[in-house]
Amino acid sequence: MAPGHRAGSSTRLLILGCVRLFQPVHGYFIRRELLSWRVDEWASVHPGSIYHALRALADQGLLDEVRTDADGARPPRTSYRLTDEGEAMYRVLLRDSLSDPDDPIAFLVAVNFAPSLPRDDVLALVGQHARDLRDEVERAPAALAAYLAREDSPPSSSETLRLIAARAGGELAWCEDYLVRIRAGAYAFLGEEPDWVPSEEQVAEAIAAGAGGAVRVAATRTTTDKTRNSQP
Repeated sequence: MAPGHRAGSSTRLLILGCVRLFQPVHGYFIRRELLSWRVDEWASVHPGSIYHALRALADQGLLDEVRTDADGARPPRTSYRLTDEGEAMYRVLLRDSLSDPDDPIAFLVAVNFAPSLPRDDVLALVGQHARDLRDEVERAPAALAAYLAREDSPPSSSETLRLIAARAGGELAWCEDYLVRIRAGAYAFLGEEPDWVPSEEQVAEAIAAGAGGAVRVAATRTTTDKTRNSQP
């Protein structure tokens, strides 16, 4: 991973990627959306830390804060959008996290956002990830044998090495299957026809909750498709 980007990379990528999907977007919507992804379970992101992360990214110049007017009884809200620096950081974190096997949480996050890259780029990045994992799996037996030959550690502690090797093997198997699916045309990547758009009801609900332009584009596309399909 690029120097200086490792600390907190999974949380930063998660927040930047989610803001990018719905920008300009209220912090409330980001929190609601990320909790629907169950990030508190698999990404170790506490719900209360999401607002703090948004403010921290704004302080770092990666997000712009946009103050909105009060709506009826609702108080003014702050919306967020990526700055040019935020977009650049998002792409660095995404590419690093897809190729680097050393941060499994960042990799989980990156897989969610992989469709924002070209298909060939994802194949190359995850391919590198798989090669590094394969090297780790192939080195594991010799490392285990060397550890067991030592006299300064209890034999039972070798189970840690076995567990690490098993996890690497499982992730390698998933990577190989994922690459096969992508090569076969699965999913829609950057520059390709979308394979899913939200319903008009989902778009309306998202906008009411604080999402911005991205879902409006999806709504326009859905409406246009329906109009086209209804014509004789």
